[in-house]
Amino acid sequence: MSRRLIVIVGLLLSVIAVANVTGLLAPFEHLSRAIMIPIARTFASAGHGMGSWLERPLEIARLTEKNADLVASLDSTVVDYVRLRALEEENRSLRALLAFEEESDYDFVPARIISRSSDERRVEVLIDKGSRDGLEVGMAVVAEDGLFVGKISELQPRISRIILVSDEQSRIAVATAGRGELIGVIEGRGNGTANVTLIPQQVELNTDDIIVTAGTEEKIPANLPIGLVNTVDGRQTDPFKHASIEPLLRIESLNLVLVLRSTALRPENTNQ
Repeated sequence: MSRRLIVIVGLLLSVIAVANVTGLLAPFEHLSRAIMIPIARTFASAGHGMGSWLERPLEIARLTEKNADLVASLDSTVVDYVRLRALEEENRSLRALLAFEEESDYDFVPARIISRSSDERRVEVLIDKGSRDGLEVGMAVVAEDGLFVGKISELQPRISRIILVSDEQSRIAVATAGRGELIGVIEGRGNGTANVTLIPQQVELNTDDIIVTAGTEEKIPANLPIGLVNTVDGRQTDPFKHASIEPLLRIESLNLVLVLRSTALRPENTNQ
């Protein structure tokens, strides 16, 4: 650097120092502040916004993970609730079955439904008891409160096939509750429905009458409730009339049943 340039710089610094001491630079300082402060604030705000924008994906990721945890927790709670309701319903059915067993004179074999037919015309279930438990083809199967649901159609040592009332191949002699006389035959129509046919015209039958088993079959006792009369149809000139039946029990919700068995057929008696 030349001596001349050094002298010029020194003089400028001296002038600035004198002007600063005397207050001559104050207006310029205020002006520069007025210009620079908004600029600085703008850059600071932009920097903060940039930081927030950079942090946003991380926050979204955290919220997404938290939401996934909440959904998983809710699913687990729903599953636990469904299991609890299923256990409560099974416990209620079991108590009802035991109460009916205590009040009746029949010997029972409790069984669990392990399979259901998916065919609407063939309404059948499999239970986890068979010939080794003293069961026989034709035995009656009841649910809670002694409601008749069907009879054994096939037998194996450990399992049995039950043909339900609404199966198209099911035929059971029936009566009306409180009268005890045979009025006709209940025939399955598939898809959970059944009709009582061959009802003589002179037999009085009304809506909401309770239809029960007639007891004419060897292994099916009398007075087991089946359903309610829904409608009665038939012309007066016809020798017979028929009635549609509303079941007293939803078979699809059934899990536990009782098979009515003669006391003489208990395994400990048959082994003697």
